Amino acid sequence: EWLDALNGYLWENYLFLRDYFARHLPQFPVLPLEGTYLVWADCRAAGLSSDALTRRLLDEGRLHVNSGSMYGAAGEGFIRLNIACPRKLLAEGLDRLKRVLTT
Repeated sequence: EWLDALNGYLWENYLFLRDYFARHLPQFPVLPLEGTYLVWADCRAAGLSSDALTRRLLDEGRLHVNSGSMYGAAGEGFIRLNIACPRKLLAEGLDRLKRVLTT
């Protein structure tokens, strides 16, 4: 029962993130969720390497995400976001992400 509730909450967080990106960051597509709580976002439109982008997010937005490059060459240009958190915290992180990516 608790696992079903957790999975439902994580799915709702994914939908929240996907909607946020569609409304505020449409140039950065979100990939379909594949049975995990880590979401891929295509950030190639930012014109930065994954490592440079994750450093910028940490330095300017105080937001820690995974660089796509840590998953190999195919991950370059992508970031991976953890959605296994309270939705209020997710919303705050997305606002920080938006501030950095749109400045």
